[in-house]
Amino acid sequence: MFLAIAIQDGFIFILGGVLLLSVLGLLGIIYQQFIFPLVSRKDSNRLVPVQTGDHYDLVVDEVSRFAQFSIGCKTGLLATRCNAISEDHLIFQFKKGRDSEDYTITILKNAPTFYKPPRMEMYGKMESKETFDSYEIIGHPAEFRISDKIIKERMVNFIEIALSSSFYFNRLGKERMKFTFTIGKIQPGINRKVRFRDDTYGFGKEEEDADT
Repeated sequence: MFLAIAIQDGFIFILGGVLLLSVLGLLGIIYQQFIFPLVSRKDSNRLVPVQTGDHYDLVVDEVSRFAQFSIGCKTGLLATRCNAISEDHLIFQFKKGRDSEDYTITILKNAPTFYKPPRMEMYGKMESKETFDSYEIIGHPAEFRISDKIIKERMVNFIEIALSSSFYFNRLGKERMKFTFTIGKIQPGINRKVRFRDDTYGFGKEEEDADT
């Protein structure tokens, strides 16, 4: 009888542990997917609009094995300061393999976006979600065009952003993967001479071309 009670208590204890781990895992997913993007949204310190050639590097933490990179107007890790770009226009989520430098990259789209997959030649309208592996963008970046509208399957004004990956050695001599976001073509440019009240700028001729 005592053995049966002990077995029953042990089973309940194990079941409780499994249930606790499941709840913690679910809470972790909810935090990463929904809560973190909201609490981390704040105005960037960047007060000038992006320009061609700007680049931003990202290295995923080895402990959490997760990182998120958002592109917006005034918020996000890449704040364009362009009023045609929405907050959280694009959200990139990086999930690292447990014992390797392999990553799964998920991109969430919240506003008009064209997407050119790695090794492809043509842009196409991006669906709400895209996923690919990190090795695919070594030497063959994924490219995005973002704007506020698409007219007849075309973007008249847009900002191009390329995502690539490469390896480097950190201070401990360990080989790690680094992701780089690079600003490409801005069509037709950003008018830096006209700043709106909310500290944003609109598409237009670049400052150096404004007087020509």
